[in-house]
Amino acid sequence: MNQHRSPENLSDHVALIITKILRFFADTFFARRYGHRAVVLETVAAVPGMVGGMWLHLTCLRKMQSDRGWIKILLDEAENERMHLMTFIEIAQPKWYERLIILAAQAIFWNFYFLLYIFFPRTAHRLVGYFEDEAVLSYTAYYEQVSSDSSLNVDAPQIAKDYWGLADDAKLLDVIRVVRDDEQNHSDVNHGRADSLDEAHDNLEIAKQEPTSTKINSATLQSYHNANYHIYNKPPFTLKIGSVCTDLNELFKKYDVNEAALLTAYNPQGVETDISNNKRGNEELEKNLRSQNFTFILAEGICPDNKWPGEKSFFVMGMSLSVAKNFGNTFKQNAIVWVDKTAVPQLILLR
Repeated sequence: MNQHRSPENLSDHVALIITKILRFFADTFFARRYGHRAVVLETVAAVPGMVGGMWLHLTCLRKMQSDRGWIKILLDEAENERMHLMTFIEIAQPKWYERLIILAAQAIFWNFYFLLYIFFPRTAHRLVGYFEDEAVLSYTAYYEQVSSDSSLNVDAPQIAKDYWGLADDAKLLDVIRVVRDDEQNHSDVNHGRADSLDEAHDNLEIAKQEPTSTKINSATLQSYHNANYHIYNKPPFTLKIGSVCTDLNELFKKYDVNEAALLTAYNPQGVETDISNNKRGNEELEKNLRSQNFTFILAEGICPDNKWPGEKSFFVMGMSLSVAKNFGNTFKQNAIVWVDKTAVPQLILLR
């Protein structure tokens, strides 16, 4: 069962206290009426993603900067929570006074969260992370309740079958399971976003470590930035420089790490090299990684315009930036790709 992340500072403690207070009122008012609880809580849960996406959109317009993929992630979260609400309205059939509670809860929470997000965005995302942790706990209890009483396991509403692609004979238990998985993902995303805001100063320090000038020509440098870095995990996913990759949250959790590096021995110093020499270089790199007991996943960097052949690579779990740079320098690379718990891949220049 999901547990709360331990608070690390005052901001985290405030977020957790607010969460526990709201959980107390939810338990008092709804007790074990989990379907009705879901209706009210999901209308609140749909607010943060919309507020965050809207505010980030305006901020990026004002500052004329990239959102690193976060606007879409937050708006997708809001839409997903809205579909949770629409699903449980079909299941719970809330009464008129419960609909009034929904309206009041949404109005109050929207204004509270909007102000919180403007002035304390890190706390706002940590708060949502804790909310989602509680949602996982609630849906787990709901699942256990329905599992113990088959009369409660009604047919899944058609809206749920269409949205999640459930089977025609899907039941309420199937709905609870996919909703709980959604909530766990939202927890990971929001805790990760809070971490990324907390780590902003560290990212600035990393940027300071990069060369202020580079011997890499502009065309090659642009290719590095535009490349698709395919990670052949199960399922596979793709990294883009400067864009958040939520798939990394689950991968980091699986391997119990909070950083990773993408390394290759192909084309030293950006000079296209014949395939046999590239293969020998990668074999030596793999041998070195194995000798130091690094865990890695096969990967490949591919240039979208096909100006360069794909570069076979290794996505190395738990490799620090300094160690990754040493490997890159050893194999005479222009740059490496490194990512920490913010889940935003960074291009680290070595020349």
